[in-house]
Amino acid sequence: MALENRVVVLNGTEFTLGRKYRDKVLGVEGVAVASATYLTGCDQIQLAARDANGMPYSQWFDVTRIEGVTVEERPGGPGPDITVRHPA
Repeated sequence: MALENRVVVLNGTEFTLGRKYRDKVLGVEGVAVASATYLTGCDQIQLAARDANGMPYSQWFDVTRIEGVTVEERPGGPGPDITVRHPA
């Protein structure tokens, strides 16, 4: 099963692995790569992110601190404002 299609339900909330989320407390944004449910009742999501230097890292967060991030889709190819000039 592809990660984009893996939905987990933690603490009554659906999370999709492979989707981008944000920690509301620290502001960390990353892709959900794992989930965990502990015997004590704590549910967590692991986010894979990049630090200020672009180095990858991952960190676990309680699901009550996680919110979805809307990813803006960007169209591909040159826009209509591109002018191509040919040498004369």
